[in-house]
Amino acid sequence: MKSSQHLTLTNGSIITLAMAWALLVCNETPLHAAMPINAVLLNNIPSTIVVSKTALWIGILFTLLCTMSLIGLTLAVRKSRRLEELLRLKIGHYQESQEELLATEETLQAQVDEYMLSQDELQATEEMLREQIREYQSTHDQLLATEEMLRVQLEIAQESSQKFKAVFEHSPITVALTSLPHGTFSEVNEAFIEMFGYPRDEAIGKTTVELAVWRDDADRNRYLKLLGDNGYVHNFEAEMRRKDGEEFTVLFSGVLLELAGRPSVLSAVMEITEQKRLHNQLLQSQKMDVVGQLAGGIAHDFNNMLAGILAAAELLKLRLPRDDRNSKMVDTIIQATTRSADLTRELLAFSRKGSAVSRPVSIHNTITAVISLLERTIDKQIQVITRLDSYNSVVMGDQTQLQNALLNLGVNARDAMPQGGTLTYSTDKIILDDSVCHSLGITLAAGRYLEITVSDTGVGMTKAVMEHIFEPFFTTKAVGKGTGLGLAAVYGVVQSHQGKLTVQSVPGVGSVFKIFLPLVEEAVPTLCDKGIITGNGGILLVDDEEILRDVGRGLLEDLGYTVYLAEDGEEALEVFALHRNDILLVILDVIMPKLGGKEAFFLLREQLPDLKVLFCSGFSREGTGDELKKIGANGFIQKPYNRSELSRAVAEVLGL
Repeated sequence: MKSSQHLTLTNGSIITLAMAWALLVCNETPLHAAMPINAVLLNNIPSTIVVSKTALWIGILFTLLCTMSLIGLTLAVRKSRRLEELLRLKIGHYQESQEELLATEETLQAQVDEYMLSQDELQATEEMLREQIREYQSTHDQLLATEEMLRVQLEIAQESSQKFKAVFEHSPITVALTSLPHGTFSEVNEAFIEMFGYPRDEAIGKTTVELAVWRDDADRNRYLKLLGDNGYVHNFEAEMRRKDGEEFTVLFSGVLLELAGRPSVLSAVMEITEQKRLHNQLLQSQKMDVVGQLAGGIAHDFNNMLAGILAAAELLKLRLPRDDRNSKMVDTIIQATTRSADLTRELLAFSRKGSAVSRPVSIHNTITAVISLLERTIDKQIQVITRLDSYNSVVMGDQTQLQNALLNLGVNARDAMPQGGTLTYSTDKIILDDSVCHSLGITLAAGRYLEITVSDTGVGMTKAVMEHIFEPFFTTKAVGKGTGLGLAAVYGVVQSHQGKLTVQSVPGVGSVFKIFLPLVEEAVPTLCDKGIITGNGGILLVDDEEILRDVGRGLLEDLGYTVYLAEDGEEALEVFALHRNDILLVILDVIMPKLGGKEAFFLLREQLPDLKVLFCSGFSREGTGDELKKIGANGFIQKPYNRSELSRAVAEVLGL
């Protein structure tokens, strides 16, 4: 118990001492002021202090803690005093700035007042700005619309420009743009380059005079005058010249324009050389058609006269006494008449009004006749050679047409050798099959053909010329030296005889023409082999020419027939009605006055449906012999005819 009380007292004493010390430290209390406390404390301390170790350490720690607390408290107090001093300073500064704030407040109030005063102006300005913004927006929208429209127009303009450029550049018609007054080329298209032969860079910047594209300056001056007077020119025909000097015909059209303030001419040029050539050919064809019509009319009357002469000469030969001199004279008349008839037939063939007569023709004899004609017309420097190697040279065809074809080839060869040379006619038999035709470049049915070759050692032809030689009116000869119909006629004759015509030529070497015609495989009996065929019975001869009625009656009576005459169709009906039981055959002229041959034919057939009718004519506009046979005629004989031909034609119709 003592021990515990002792400890307590000791601890209390220690704590009391510590607190006193802390008060002294913290409050910086003078010692004499603290003395009452200390005295109290000291009075309470027992005289004998017995301190345990534990109490001693606790006291020390407590004292340290109190000391540190007192030190911290002291520092805080001092800091508080400094803060208080600073606060006083700041309050002083605040009071000083209060006046400034009041002054500033007054200034701000004045500014606010000014601002409030300007609000109306600002609102008015704002309204004005809004109006301007609306106007700007409207203007902006209009600008956007205008921009879009301009964009579309620009696209259209670009498209139009591209189209114009494409049309200008690729137009098949030559187009050029020239500036006046000198006619300087500022633009040309591709067709211009092809037509005139000048490259674009060589043409642009040059005048028409410098390039010499006008053959005649007078044409250029007239063109410019018309352009200046009217502002345009349409289809002005002129002769132009290419870079290589070749001349050609064109149609010039132009219009006067103003480009960049300068007068210019947009010209279109179309070459019409070929069209003009075709036009001239058409005129020539029309002229030849007129000539053909005249030839046909003349041939009809001429054949009637020849028929009379030939029949009279043959009758004269029969009735004259046997006298060599008289017979020779009559034979001369007959030969001349026959030749005249052949010429008339050629004239009809030329006018395309005659009908081809297909009969066996010996090509060797035809070549011999052609050479006899050529020898009188060709230059003596030209040597004519024949090599007739084919044993059989008989073909079916028209002798006159074949003779004219071979004659045309000879004349063409003659003209190709102005300095002389060699003209060769040769024949050979050739067997054609597919392989041979392919090698020759022709198309013909397989079989035996006669190969007729006409060659010369003349100037020859280029490939370009050979492509056109068979075209009607094409010729390389000078004006007045050829019509361009010769080789075209040859080609037509060969085609009409189911043959083929080929040509080979080398410039400076010569040309070779080959004709392939079907051969007659077996000997074909000709009507000539039958000679004169006689008969009997009544024949009605109807012709409007008195001379033909007279000589016809003589020939027929000499052949043994009884002859009745009529000068036209009407009289023929009357005569036939009177002698219908005696008349076996009617020889009916095609063209007659009052009632023509065809009309009379149908009326006669009404009287006797099986009546035999033989038509004859020097020239028939109504149709050929085949066409007359289609309407029911029994035959057709071409005037002029000789006694033998008449006898065979009558015998064939009567079935003799």
